[in-house]
Amino acid sequence: MEHHQHRFTYYESERRKRQNPEQILHNAGLKEGMCFMDIGCNNGFFTLPAAKIVGENGKIYAVDIDNDALNELKDKLLMKNISNVKVFNLPAEATMLGEKMADIIFFGTCLHDFKDPLKVLKNAKTMLKDKGVIYDYDWRKVKTELGPPLQIRLSTNQVKQLAESAGLRFGASNILDKNFYAVVLEKT
Repeated sequence: MEHHQHRFTYYESERRKRQNPEQILHNAGLKEGMCFMDIGCNNGFFTLPAAKIVGENGKIYAVDIDNDALNELKDKLLMKNISNVKVFNLPAEATMLGEKMADIIFFGTCLHDFKDPLKVLKNAKTMLKDKGVIYDYDWRKVKTELGPPLQIRLSTNQVKQLAESAGLRFGASNILDKNFYAVVLEKT
């Protein structure tokens, strides 16, 4: 399966017409004081609202391989005086920041991008607290006006198979609209 690396070429205001990051994070169960990992964070579309939601007592770990996007995120963090976010330039497959530390590990429209999504999910399982969740918000595997090529998208059944192979339980799956679904994965 060939994967791609992409940068969003439309402005945040355009993206917000299709995605409400605050609502998506609320649906994921994000609350004040939590530890949240945004794997494949790009320039912070979900990272910045997550930092606001978890507040000063919460922690955000933002991970991506795109150094330009991470520099843009760092600039936004400085501009908005946000200090509860740690930024890491790592491939998702090499992301192992600790054991049982995250309340929520979030993949925002990116699980399909990783070269080895099974390895990414195995790492996520290790970093996840026992009662934590992995929240995969991604493009449906149907033809849509925007989004990645259909052939690289992951269906919810494919995510379920990957999760089970990683030793995770498939908790819930919701079709959110014509473009996106959300899947919740938990430790077994």
